Amino acid sequence: MKIKVLLSILACTACMLSSCSSEDDIHAELEDPQYNVTDDASDPIQHERHELFAKYKTYLITNPQTIDYKFNFQKKNNLRITPPDQSQAMLQKGIARLHSMFLDTYSEEFRLKHLPFSIILADSILFLGMEKATPSYHAYAANRFLAIAGIRQDMGTESDSLMQAMKGDIHSRYWIDFLGGEKGVFSIPETFDEVSKDYYRKEISELASTPLGDVWGTLPWDIDFHSLGFISYNHIATFFDPDPDYGGWWIETPDEDTDRRQWVAFIFGTPKTQREQIVNSHPIMKEKYDILKQAFLKCENFDIDQLP
Repeated sequence: MKIKVLLSILACTACMLSSCSSEDDIHAELEDPQYNVTDDASDPIQHERHELFAKYKTYLITNPQTIDYKFNFQKKNNLRITPPDQSQAMLQKGIARLHSMFLDTYSEEFRLKHLPFSIILADSILFLGMEKATPSYHAYAANRFLAIAGIRQDMGTESDSLMQAMKGDIHSRYWIDFLGGEKGVFSIPETFDEVSKDYYRKEISELASTPLGDVWGTLPWDIDFHSLGFISYNHIATFFDPDPDYGGWWIETPDEDTDRRQWVAFIFGTPKTQREQIVNSHPIMKEKYDILKQAFLKCENFDIDQLP
């Protein structure tokens, strides 16, 4: 009986040792590069892949497949990402845009600490079920990746306002969804929301007695929301009803999340001279900017005053 027990213990021990060995093998495999990052100085695209991985352990994905973005551990990303044209010329333009719109904004030290597992270049980023809807996402961030759209044939022909919107959205999603939501190294305090708390989620007719005044009949993009501390209106909740009797524009102010995203996009997407003019146009705008400035400084002492 004792011999049987001893044999059982030895068998269990052998299994445990085998399991440990297998687990070590698994970890070793996970530490190996998951994509081809071998350097090729004659190929500027492959060289960029190598550089990003060698410096920051970040993969550059230029031909995204579903596996690269669909699964986000606890949840699925309800997206469809369309790869850009795979010509060398197009991908080189995409990499140049990646640098000018995103990477060059941050210091080497910041990039070493805070780049995601992968950066995806995309023609378009669409929400599943709404693939034909416009506009699509300019960018998207999850716990492992940052995807940047707009890598397509018409690159370079966009208006200045569209370029600002694209750049702003990239950084807004990076800071709020990745650095804030996933890494937890950035947060906007509740004091920011308190400044405009009386004006959130209001239809403009409810705000006639506020600093906004009576703007009934004005098109949403012609209304100056700065007097309420907002960058713009809530684009998702605002719509036009064509009913001839009861229709017209329903224009709504941002909710708290939209307000935060619009502000971060504004800070990164708007040129400094224009940004300072708008921030200083109303005390309420300056108050919210100063709160955000302190929030950014708490993350690697990142100073938004220094943005161009």
